[in-house]
Amino acid sequence: MTSHSQKPIAIVVHGGAGDIPEERRDPAEAGCRAAAAVGWDLLAGGASALDAVEAAVRAMEDDEAFNAGRGSVLNAAGEVEMDAGVMDGATRLPGAVTLIRHFRHPITLARLVMTRTPHHILGGEGAEAFAREMGCQPVPNDFFITERRLAQYRKRLQTETADTVGAVALDAAGNVAAANSTGGVNFKLPGRVGDSPLPGAGFFADNRFGAVATTGQGEHILRSGLSFLIMRLLAQGLSAQEAAVRARHSFLDWVPAGRAGWIVLDASGGVGIFHTTRNISYAWRTSGVDACVSGLEAQDA
Repeated sequence: MTSHSQKPIAIVVHGGAGDIPEERRDPAEAGCRAAAAVGWDLLAGGASALDAVEAAVRAMEDDEAFNAGRGSVLNAAGEVEMDAGVMDGATRLPGAVTLIRHFRHPITLARLVMTRTPHHILGGEGAEAFAREMGCQPVPNDFFITERRLAQYRKRLQTETADTVGAVALDAAGNVAAANSTGGVNFKLPGRVGDSPLPGAGFFADNRFGAVATTGQGEHILRSGLSFLIMRLLAQGLSAQEAAVRARHSFLDWVPAGRAGWIVLDASGGVGIFHTTRNISYAWRTSGVDACVSGLEAQDA
């Protein structure tokens, strides 16, 4: 347990918001808990918030329970196209990639865009060429296709689950970071990009106030600029949970009946979680808590 003399650390992860069917709930919660533990162990060892969110999201990109990396949904052409984004709260610099088809960890590519280029977003063939330049090894697109997703595609099942993944973290130096990764929505038109790789919509981080990652129906989140709406509430001095709850009203003003969920960290390590969907899968741990807390539904304050 962290002593009072040590600065707080914290991590929150989400595994998507939607109508999560009963048989998917245990794998989703377990995957969130495992990813949060990965990030927590790094933070506890002195790693940066950026390292923690990247590692947590990479763990979920490798977990077939989620719609990110291996296990992503298929587009209308029967292929996987993935997006990811990350933001450093110290510099307020984002990095993102879109339409990734051949690389296992889009979140790592997003961080490379942030640290190794003067740009914020790379997409499609250009993003994949950059990945090769960075020494990343491509894999066939069918590597990402699992039997569960293939069955959904063949049956044309329009699932209500939006199991995009994301993470926010606070490190011992007081830096925050946010990250998201997704396969998008099933049967999307090839080339579609949602909110997950877009700062101000799918994620945002600012050391002064905190960090946010969103999930749900990407078009709803895009139209509302949801993560920036939440950041504005943090900037007004609200705690993470207060901002998370208050954001509901602004979001639904922009998109009546909008479907989304969000995780929030404030600059002091406070945690906030909220959703307008039936479920959201999540896990978190903060200083003074002896184990990860996980669940399928947020606590409404």
